[in-house]
Amino acid sequence: AYFGLLEVCKMKPGETVLVNAAAGAVGSVVGQIAKIGGCKVVGCAGSDDKVAYLKKIGFDEAFNYKTVKSLDEALHKASPDGYDCFFDSVSGEFASIAINLMKKYGRIAVCGGISQYNDSVPQKGPYVQFPMIFKELRMEGFIVSRWSDRRNEGLQALLKWVVEGKVKYHEQVTEGFENMPMAFIGMLKGENLGKAIVKV
Repeated sequence: AYFGLLEVCKMKPGETVLVNAAAGAVGSVVGQIAKIGGCKVVGCAGSDDKVAYLKKIGFDEAFNYKTVKSLDEALHKASPDGYDCFFDSVSGEFASIAINLMKKYGRIAVCGGISQYNDSVPQKGPYVQFPMIFKELRMEGFIVSRWSDRRNEGLQALLKWVVEGKVKYHEQVTEGFENMPMAFIGMLKGENLGKAIVKV
């Protein structure tokens, strides 16, 4: 969340940041860091409870992507002028729609692709080249280990914000080692709110 938003997206105050999988451990922190940085934040999640959580932790706009009639319309309504930054953990159809709503010179940080993790057959288009070209977008995938030499910087900044009450977190704890597979499958299905943890 910290390095993907600040180093890849390079968000600036006054910009609009879009976060999908926003009620998860990463997405919820991305949104809160963006608010600390003076941005408008739009998030989506897969249940009404998760949407309520996003609003509680300071997201400006939040919606349930499973219940909206049109994802394109919901994203337009949340930010009619489009998006400067997009922190993507979902990929697939969501990313294809969101890329078309980016502002010129927008930046996209690709953190994950949870919509495709269990596909036995790869998804096909639409393809991103035309919006990338004509809006002059920058899209970059990343793995957090790139910043392993700066880990303490991220931890110290996040800890300071947690202590100050600027970043809130939620842990969904499953009891028992034997329940680890169930907890992992539930996390992949989006059943958790915040960080999924197994207590052994």
